Amino acid sequence: MIFTLLISLFFYLGNAYNGFVKRGVVELAVELILNYLYYFVSSLCVILVFIWFIYVLYDTYICNKAINNNIAIPLFLTQFELE
Repeated sequence: MIFTLLISLFFYLGNAYNGFVKRGVVELAVELILNYLYYFVSSLCVILVFIWFIYVLYDTYICNKAINNNIAIPLFLTQFELE
């Protein structure tokens, strides 16, 4: 579990490591878009980057916990089924 969170912390790929490749790719794509907005549009987007970063860590933790406890995987952003 700690290894998954470390991968998510540095590369946003913790869920891909858990087996949720689509979810990991979407998280990484959103991060790249937010970073583009931060560097080229407005430095105020750093707030969105930070919020997304915290969400990705939380999502990775919740998915990992669900896998370990054999319960249903929560929906991505509480709306989308990406497994």
